[in-house]
Amino acid sequence: MPTCPRCDGTDCRESPWKSEDERRAHEGEHAWRCLSCVHRFHAPAARSRWRDNPVVAAVGGSTLLLTLAVIVILWIWKH
Repeated sequence: MPTCPRCDGTDCRESPWKSEDERRAHEGEHAWRCLSCVHRFHAPAARSRWRDNPVVAAVGGSTLLLTLAVIVILWIWKH
């Protein structure tokens, strides 16, 4: 969650884009609105928490490896 550059408030919410031109002008960022002082600003987009979670990455990686191992074992067993 970004901090408001005007009042240093942390009660900020994503704000809709005003136009497609604004979206293209701020690639990799998102529009935010401070609910304390109503200032609208641009800051990096909020990252998805589940994608950055190491537990999710470990479970996903383990599942992939297990699936590949089962496929290889079944392929070898069939031949």
